[in-house]
Amino acid sequence: MEIYSLQLIVEDQIAVQDLNLISVFFYHFMVSAPAAYLISQILVPGHDGIPLKNYVFFLLVIFYLPVLGLSGLILAIPLAIFHRSRSEKSDLPININKIRELSNTQASVGDSQTIDLGNLHGLYRSKNYHKRLQAVYATLKLKDLEAVPLLHKALKDPVDDIRLLAYALLDRKENHLSKRILKNKQALEKHDYSNNKILILRIVNDYWELVRLGLIQGEAQNHVLNMAQKYVELGLKQYPQDLGFNFLYAQILLKLKHFQQAYEQFKKSEELGMDRSNLLIYYAEIAFHNHQHQEVKRLLQAIELPTNYPKLSAITQFWQKAS
Repeated sequence: MEIYSLQLIVEDQIAVQDLNLISVFFYHFMVSAPAAYLISQILVPGHDGIPLKNYVFFLLVIFYLPVLGLSGLILAIPLAIFHRSRSEKSDLPININKIRELSNTQASVGDSQTIDLGNLHGLYRSKNYHKRLQAVYATLKLKDLEAVPLLHKALKDPVDDIRLLAYALLDRKENHLSKRILKNKQALEKHDYSNNKILILRIVNDYWELVRLGLIQGEAQNHVLNMAQKYVELGLKQYPQDLGFNFLYAQILLKLKHFQQAYEQFKKSEELGMDRSNLLIYYAEIAFHNHQHQEVKRLLQAIELPTNYPKLSAITQFWQKAS
């Protein structure tokens, strides 16, 4: 029909035969309308109903470029199918519903048994979607404290699959801790509170872990901190001289911004035998919040940080140079 329409166009009589002109538009439209529908379904798959803007675009291409428009789009079909088949083969399947049951041994980066955190962050910075996805999967082999910052970064990834995977992995970690807290609380309720130091300590530790890892944000974080405070105070009633309870209590108070109480609790932890050098960073934080900048400088100068704490080392160097 397209070729016949083209023949009518090039005939000499067309200038004086209006019927031929009407026939040309009729035949051409009869080709353009169904061809635009079929080609749009092939080139733009995955839609239950064809979007109007896609249909109009293909219709205009075919209608305003007789023969050439239809031929060009037909030639594009094999390329589109080939590209799609390659994409489907290379895509890594993600089953978000099974993330919580995914074993830590299923994550891998190359053939290495150990993962270098710096290399992993470098892998995530890649522009390649599959490498970034591989880096997120590899966090399954990392400790939570190392994995969570990278997963939080992945929550802002432009690719939906990576964001969903990061969210599911974070949700998995939060769900694991929440279930453990619930289990220990139920066990605690069945026994005498005064004789369950281990259970209380586990509950407080897990509440604190939710906050420390950044798995809980906003108002929910305040609720978790208040629950941690409730249970640590319960433990301190029975074991007021316990170093573990006192140190956890100090950290919780600091996170709740009760700076004076936190300072007193850190001092008590020091009296109970905790090495002062391990508490200097907390004293410096409290001094900073109290605007005691000279005290911050003095405390940070006394800290000897290992090389595996680059951020704290940078902070210490800044305050050492500060006047």
